[in-house]
Amino acid sequence: MTACIAVLCAVLLSAQPCGAQPSPDETSLSVLSYNVHGVSRFIAKDNPRDRSPTIGWLASRYDLVLLQEDFEYHDLIAAQMPGRATFRGNGVGRDLRRVAAKALLFPAAVLLPRFSPPYGAGLTTLVDARKLEASDPQRQPYTACNGWMRGRANCWAAKGFLRVRIRLSNGAAVEVYNTHLDAGPGERSKAVRRQQLDELAEGIERLSGERAVIAAGDFNCAFGRPGDGDLLMSFRERVGLDDSGAGPELPVWRERDYVLYRGGPGVTLAVDEAGEAGEFVSDRRALSDHAALFVRFRARVVP
Repeated sequence: MTACIAVLCAVLLSAQPCGAQPSPDETSLSVLSYNVHGVSRFIAKDNPRDRSPTIGWLASRYDLVLLQEDFEYHDLIAAQMPGRATFRGNGVGRDLRRVAAKALLFPAAVLLPRFSPPYGAGLTTLVDARKLEASDPQRQPYTACNGWMRGRANCWAAKGFLRVRIRLSNGAAVEVYNTHLDAGPGERSKAVRRQQLDELAEGIERLSGERAVIAAGDFNCAFGRPGDGDLLMSFRERVGLDDSGAGPELPVWRERDYVLYRGGPGVTLAVDEAGEAGEFVSDRRALSDHAALFVRFRARVVP
């Protein structure tokens, strides 16, 4: 009798209601967006060589990783992420100012390890090739920047956006945009961000049409700063993006980074969980000067 009861209990515990069974049309997608502050140690005021491998090791747990500012330490991060399809953003380009600066600083770049400004976009998108298909990268630099010696020296990087198309295991296709906008509180900085957001919106409209989109990165827009919130909301409304809710949770962080998304024909995206990826912060220090943001999406193919 006791044995029969035990068997019956095991059957009841293992039973799942029909509604709890995963749908074959639905799958999950974990996303990380992180500005890793990968400039030379002479600029970073710490040693990125020490923290970059740890960033890569921790980031390898996510299906889709969008990095910003991995300028000098891309190789150390990527080495910890085997099995990834890796896409990098635009390079320095043909801007005569950057070309001239590159030539002038060449002797220093030869003598100093991992010192090679000015930079390209500093964007990298890494896709777990064991779970996702990735294709059709599109790289576009922004046409404006603010400041070489002032305005947060934004012009030392050719910021822009990187688009990669991914296909999930259930067949859902999603257009993924990784970006980094100009920093700074001044009116000139805000004017440049407005132009950059217009160019990003135009790129989404041109390259993705009405398809499902994830757009993430360092937008350098703070809702607590006059004008910034309006810029970001206007951009979101233009291309129909929702905020995932991912954001910094520790009081030391500034609100600058976002993960935005929308569904598209035949594909719905829903947020299961979003926030700050706390594993990138320890009791002693953080691994960058930005919060690492994560989102776990549920993607569903619909008729």
